[in-house]
Amino acid sequence: MAGIRCFVAVDVDEVLRARLGDLIGLLRGSGADVKWVEPQSLHVTLKFLGDVAPADIPGVTGAIRSALAGKVPPFELGLTAVGAFPSVSRPRVIWVGVSVGRDKLSQLVTLVDESLAALGFSRETRPYSPHLTLGRARSQRNLDELRAAMSGLGDWAGPRATVDRVTFYSSTLKPSGPVYVPLAEFPLSGSEGGGGAADRGVVTRARARESSLDG
Repeated sequence: MAGIRCFVAVDVDEVLRARLGDLIGLLRGSGADVKWVEPQSLHVTLKFLGDVAPADIPGVTGAIRSALAGKVPPFELGLTAVGAFPSVSRPRVIWVGVSVGRDKLSQLVTLVDESLAALGFSRETRPYSPHLTLGRARSQRNLDELRAAMSGLGDWAGPRATVDRVTFYSSTLKPSGPVYVPLAEFPLSGSEGGGGAADRGVVTRARARESSLDG
């Protein structure tokens, strides 16, 4: 049976999504050939797992749940400044940086990475660079205009959001972009609603969401 493409992430709230949607709209006005992420699918990736065998999903879910239990309380996430990988002069991945909550995100990354390494998943060797991806350039069209638009956004800042859970997603690739479906949610310590189905690593609702990248 084919594997399920999976990743682990934290989401952003609706207020921040709306602000990021406005930011994407501004950058879209450059006319650059970029596949922009749909605002409802914006997230901060903690770990990309690749293809996971369906039979291994419960074990992965349990490992993440155990790793996070009682370790990290809810925290504030702040985003600021627009940048690109590998550089603004050669933008391939357009992102917004994390200004608040970097340490907590890094802690989550370490906990998830260590727990899944015990199951045979490769450890991440690159230093973690917290960011939220806005889009990926598909060609060189109008990149000068995109760079000009980005140059005025060095001091951009969004409203702060509260991160109170981690989500384990599947990602199905389609021509229109990946469709993300939550496989499990893990409330962080002290968040409301602990002890429910999501806290047991089981999401009883299916929320398919479309995006263009990260996972």
